[in-house]
Amino acid sequence: MKSDQYFSRFTSVLLAGMICLLPAMPATVSAFDDEPTGWIPEYSEQVDVWQEQEVELPAYPVKDNLLEVDAGSEGLHYTVYLDEASLIKSADNVVRYTVVLVSSTCVRNVTHECLHCGERTFRRYAYGVNDQWQPLRNSPWKPLRGRGANSYRLVFYEKFICDPTRLNQSAGQILDRFRENWHEPM
Repeated sequence: MKSDQYFSRFTSVLLAGMICLLPAMPATVSAFDDEPTGWIPEYSEQVDVWQEQEVELPAYPVKDNLLEVDAGSEGLHYTVYLDEASLIKSADNVVRYTVVLVSSTCVRNVTHECLHCGERTFRRYAYGVNDQWQPLRNSPWKPLRGRGANSYRLVFYEKFICDPTRLNQSAGQILDRFRENWHEPM
C-alpha cells in the first residue's frame, strides 16, 4: 500500500471513529455552572412585563371640548374630532382619548379608546350611545390599520401621539400637536 493511500485510509477511519464517539462525550460544562455568581436571581433575571393600568371612563364629550383634526379622511364622508378633555397619557405609556366621528349626514360615532405606541396597537374601552358611555368588557388589543373609516388612528399614531422624533411627550405636548392642526368645532 502506498503512503498516500495509507494516510487517506487512516484519516477516514480516524474521522469515522471520532464521529461515532461524539454522541457519547459529555457536553462541555461552563466553569460558572457550579460556582455561585453572587447575583440574586430575583434581581438579575427579572423580565419587565408590561401591565395595563385600570381605566376610568372620562366625562362624555361636549361640543366646546371638541377639536377638529385633519386626520387624512379625504374621500371619506366624515369629520374627525378629538375631545381635548379626555386625552391622558398614563404611566403605562398608553395614550387614552375620546374621538367623535361625524358623518356627512350628521350621524355621530363616539368612542373612548387608546393607542399603545410601543406595540403599534389600539383598544376601544367604550362606545357612546344616547350621550352615555356603553363600556366594552375585555375588548382586545388590535393592530393599527391604515385603511377605511378607522384610518384616523394611524394618523393619530404617526402624526400626533407616537412620533418617534418626539419620544416621552406629555399629554399637554400631545394636545399642543393636535391644536397645531385645529379647525372650528362643528
